[in-house]
Amino acid sequence: MKSITEKSSGETITFVKTSKDTQGAFTEIICTIPAGKDGPPPHIHPLQDEIFEVIEGKLELSAQGKKIVLEEGQSFNVSANTAHTFSNPLDRETKFRATYKPALDIEYVLVQGFEIINSQANPNKPGFQMLVDFDYLLNQIPGQYKFAGAAGTIFKMFAAIARLFIKPKVKSLKDHNASF
Repeated sequence: MKSITEKSSGETITFVKTSKDTQGAFTEIICTIPAGKDGPPPHIHPLQDEIFEVIEGKLELSAQGKKIVLEEGQSFNVSANTAHTFSNPLDRETKFRATYKPALDIEYVLVQGFEIINSQANPNKPGFQMLVDFDYLLNQIPGQYKFAGAAGTIFKMFAAIARLFIKPKVKSLKDHNASF
């Protein structure tokens, strides 16, 4: 099993079943989030359901315009095209399973997204390179993933400007698939 870690938050993802394992039906990961840490910014999977199931600890989801707290053994399905994010409200680590149906290219988004964040000197202050790299990543998988709300609009605007001056450093979908 392949694992990746986002250095600034300590979030770790282990791929349990990949798209190759399931002929594209789903991807299953185990995600570990350190105490008090947030997951990604609000985002949308327009073509995928994401099912969260808490293994240890608690997970706070923001989805469907409300906060949902899941405890060990509880699960919640975030339907396709629903803005969502998550965090660990506890003072200890939380572990959960996330299943993406269908798999599509979520492995590319997760692996390359972590690589982009890990390449930044300060991920909390994104530079133009980070914007260009995420823009390139999203253009590799049209319609599969987008940032939600005001952050999505601001991202698009700054990425368009940054693309004029900077070339992406992230792997293409083809190169990623060849190495994953």
